[in-house]
Amino acid sequence: MRTLRFSIPIVFLASAPLGFLLGGAWAWLTVALAPVALCTFDLALGFEAEPGTPPGALRYRALPYLYIALQVAVTAWAAFAVARPGVGLLEVARLTISVGVTAGIFGICAAHEMVHSPVPAERALGLVLLASVGYMHFRIAHIHGHHVHAATPEDPASARRGEGVYRFILRSVTGQVREAWAFETARLRRGGRRVFGPSNRMLLYFVIEALIGAGVACLGLRSLAFFIGQAVLAIALLEMFNYIAHYGLARRPQGGGLERLGPRHSWNSSRRMNNWSLFNMGRHSDHHRRPTEAYQRLEIEPDAPELPTGYAGAILLALTPPLWRKVMDPRVDVWMGAPAQRHGLASGR
Repeated sequence: MRTLRFSIPIVFLASAPLGFLLGGAWAWLTVALAPVALCTFDLALGFEAEPGTPPGALRYRALPYLYIALQVAVTAWAAFAVARPGVGLLEVARLTISVGVTAGIFGICAAHEMVHSPVPAERALGLVLLASVGYMHFRIAHIHGHHVHAATPEDPASARRGEGVYRFILRSVTGQVREAWAFETARLRRGGRRVFGPSNRMLLYFVIEALIGAGVACLGLRSLAFFIGQAVLAIALLEMFNYIAHYGLARRPQGGGLERLGPRHSWNSSRRMNNWSLFNMGRHSDHHRRPTEAYQRLEIEPDAPELPTGYAGAILLALTPPLWRKVMDPRVDVWMGAPAQRHGLASGR
């Protein structure tokens, strides 16, 4: 039964084709269900304190496998569905938003779990999902950039205090492309290989994504518009996750460099619904401490910063930057301040 709690994303995914097939107002089912259900159940189910699950449970691993397969299948089905005669532009828009929401919230969480895996087949599975939203370079930027430079000015995926989410998204997206390209070119040069050659993963990813886009375009302009639209929305949601995950938290200078990344440099959420629906993404500090650890084994860090809401509520709050700053900047100041203050905030969770 403990495994089933992590199958919640499949319910949200099923709402996208269901709403489209029912038609009418039902077409907005996913768009309404995701924020309302996530925020409501975050409040209703409260905080969790369950320890991570012991190793060796294949059934936990099967859930992100299954989710990625289903998300890619729904995306492919939707590309064909919008190409059918009689499907109007409003229906295309509704399905685009619905698929983009599920891909950006749940699909990329599953892909994130896979790209951290030490198993090559699992990393490839994560790249399949990222290819479906045109963001394969995220694996390079996230693993070799974010997990090294998180909570520093060098990391484009760490939001600064006072930075609005819309400006952050543009900075993070462009910054991660540059970061991934710089890492890949440096890697190739160290090995004495050509930058513009078959060993460059950035070029390989671009070719794969271009071929997918060309294949979708063969179905028609509406299918291509759907595919691009759902990808843009999914990427925006991913970057909103990045925004709230480290907002304002910074590593201080220490010994001629910077202090090591620790639990207090990541915002967490210990709410049950948050973690059941996001493959324990809310145990973010422990993920940075043990990045290859399976999601079900992540632990709660008792002295880590806690968001005032689950991730869904935080993203909705971030969409109104003045309100976000009013709520979060004082919390940032406390966590960047004295240890006694931080302990008081953590115990006041």
